[in-house]
Amino acid sequence: YFQAIDSQAGFEAVRTFLQTINYGNQNTGTNLNLYWTDFSLKISPIEQVELLQDFYQNNFHFDSKNIQAVKKALLLSTTSSGSLYGKTGTGRVNGKDVNGWFIGYIETSNNTYYFATNIQSSSGATGSQATEITESVLSNLGIWK
Repeated sequence: YFQAIDSQAGFEAVRTFLQTINYGNQNTGTNLNLYWTDFSLKISPIEQVELLQDFYQNNFHFDSKNIQAVKKALLLSTTSSGSLYGKTGTGRVNGKDVNGWFIGYIETSNNTYYFATNIQSSSGATGSQATEITESVLSNLGIWK
């Protein structure tokens, strides 16, 4: 979904957007289809959480319809505990999964919890694994069951 939007928007629009939201090092590299996974674009877990907070509070002053559309795209699960929103990512080098991400937030009746999990390994580090780790931690903390 997000790669299709990037392709439609083009390089300049993507670069401008990354600058507008102050996303990491804002480097798209030379291939618009790969900058998320080829390590051109770099961001820390703390920067990811700060971005999520700004997005959630709409500190960027985007149209509320667009914010709601992105939130809908990020919604993964709703239970009696609340709603889980998130996005995974996997970085590959030489055909090996070396960098896994899971970022998002949980809305409960009395709080919003933000998270960003990044795992790195010489192989086998995927967004799916980052998701499993995150869900385990959130469960152990009593935030998400």
